[in-house]
Amino acid sequence: MSEIGYYNYYNNTSRYTPDAIIDRYQQMVDRYNSDELHSNNENPYSDENLALRKLDEQLAPMAENVRSKCKTIDEVRHYLGLKYFGQEEFAFTKKWKEPEKYAMYENDLNAICYGTVGGANRQDPRLNFTNKDWDTYEAEQKASKQKIISNQMNNLLENNGITINDQLLISFNPYSYTASIEGSSDLSMLSKITELLNSGSNSRELMYYTMQTSGNIDADALTKFRAYQNIKQYTGYDLSKLDLKNGEFYTPEGQKITDILKDKLDKNNSIAVEFKGAAYQYTKDLLDKIAEHGWNGTPDLELKIGFSIKDGFFNLDSFWEA
Repeated sequence: MSEIGYYNYYNNTSRYTPDAIIDRYQQMVDRYNSDELHSNNENPYSDENLALRKLDEQLAPMAENVRSKCKTIDEVRHYLGLKYFGQEEFAFTKKWKEPEKYAMYENDLNAICYGTVGGANRQDPRLNFTNKDWDTYEAEQKASKQKIISNQMNNLLENNGITINDQLLISFNPYSYTASIEGSSDLSMLSKITELLNSGSNSRELMYYTMQTSGNIDADALTKFRAYQNIKQYTGYDLSKLDLKNGEFYTPEGQKITDILKDKLDKNNSIAVEFKGAAYQYTKDLLDKIAEHGWNGTPDLELKIGFSIKDGFFNLDSFWEA
């Protein structure tokens, strides 16, 4: 059986080239059943993802066969062009309209060149997708993400022998990404859960999920959080400990943090050259906003989320009862 997953078979320089085939669908399944928390989850068993997986499986033998014959992407395009739009069209393509044929062409192209249709052109009749209005789609995605991260938390507790009967209140330090928990008189249990949340990337992922689902986030506090994390990531400095003079932040050694930022970005090989200028300007703009009121004069980002076995993670505005 043909192996399914992303791979840059024709070494397209504009696409990512992994060392081995990446089966994103299997990654979705693994996340779904994981006891590690993730802020962005997809349900591998949704009708949409099952249809995409089925199409990947359907196209895999064809894709492997075409790769054995076509040595370049141009040859693949020529082959598919004849298949879907040539004068001697394959009989089964004649019943489809132009947008549908182009969708099939595009999905075949991705399957051949990259091993998967990815998000796919949804007009492909083989997917048999039903269009949904945006509100319905958004509500389904929100419910799915809440269900999966709640399931991950339940797995984390169960795998560590923890049973809770209370509603927990989880708060975050936006600078260290650490979580603190209250809501139960069992302090030993709270300590164990806190330790589990603050292991690996659990608290960070849960904090980002909380940011995504919180209704009201102070814009200045969000700017402060982003400025701190960008400076920490790019320069290693703690923005809260820098001196503010005449609208500029200085290190204890007397250097402008923006000068260090520029130098560090120039030497950062993980950022494409064409994006370094934008990264610098974006971070500098954040610093300028914080400088207007100072570090202590800008509010901190306050994030909290509730959790119970019954409801999973929940927004405090809707469910929390003190």
